[in-house]
Amino acid sequence: MRAARRADMADEMRIQVMNGGPYVVSGGVPLTEMAPVQTLNGENVDWHVLRELDESRDLYALCRCGRSNDKPYCDGSHATEPWAEAETADRRPMADRANRIEGPAGVMLDDESICIGAGFCGTKTTNAWDLINEEGDEARDRVTAMVARCPTGRLAMISAGGDSLEPAADPEIAVVPGGPLWVRGGVSVESADGASWPGQSRRTLCRCGASNNKPFCDGAHSDIHFDER
Repeated sequence: MRAARRADMADEMRIQVMNGGPYVVSGGVPLTEMAPVQTLNGENVDWHVLRELDESRDLYALCRCGRSNDKPYCDGSHATEPWAEAETADRRPMADRANRIEGPAGVMLDDESICIGAGFCGTKTTNAWDLINEEGDEARDRVTAMVARCPTGRLAMISAGGDSLEPAADPEIAVVPGGPLWVRGGVSVESADGASWPGQSRRTLCRCGASNNKPFCDGAHSDIHFDER
């Protein structure tokens, strides 16, 4: 029943950036907490769900300034003192920003401007850029899997004609411990000025308040040692 209800509400799911305030999430977007799965060498190779945070509310607000004492939810702390809330990210579609890389394994878009160093695009022995230039089904499958696990959407696989080859994903928001909000399944994000950010199946939103690419994450949470508490 819950899954059917989500499907009915998919078109209503959205994240609204509030001027000087939080992200207001509407349409019943599922909220979870997810963390990377690492190899013994510390390589990020997959994701696993730590817990489901919210499965009932149609409307909720998530902290954007990084100061809330009720993270990931907003508690009004953004109003206690000024903070750099301005949205400064490039508003052009990814296809207009990204480099197009064509190889035997497929066609990959690379938008370095939204990278946060999550590390899913490579291991100690190979990476997405090497694999895209290799022959065979194994290389294609490996690079496709690497790209799909990149939370920011920096990398994307497309057809030769430019159509997305993105694997289907249910709409949801995943809180990454000590990191960003990982938005999946094409949930729309609307700016504080009412305009919609270009559609993207995967993206990460800043929740530490320190990104210079707001509303998107730029990895600043690592630089400031973002306090999850």
